[in-house]
Amino acid sequence: MSAARSTSSAGRFAKTATSRRTTAAGAGADPVKAPSKIGRTAERTEKFRTTVDLDPADHRRLRRIANRLAEDLDVAEVPRRAVWLALLAELDDDAALYDRVLDRIREARSEVP
Repeated sequence: MSAARSTSSAGRFAKTATSRRTTAAGAGADPVKAPSKIGRTAERTEKFRTTVDLDPADHRRLRRIANRLAEDLDVAEVPRRAVWLALLAELDDDAALYDRVLDRIREARSEVP
């Protein structure tokens, strides 16, 4: 990589960072004009999409759990997304569960060569 290229990148990064400021305190900024939503450094409000690849056995287990929950709730279906969200909430609230998950992940990582 040439020095000119890296300087150019640094300049672009600095310019982009200035344009992403949420306050109009930057030099030459127009305090009346609100910053644009695109590229703005602020709290994200749109949802993220996360994809999880499961092997067939884990997918069957997730479906089986969702179907069991639907039966216990006496509803036609419990979306798998609801299962994931409930698990995340429990993991966030329960320190003992968090420690068990941590141990399980440690074990899985130590088994990988």
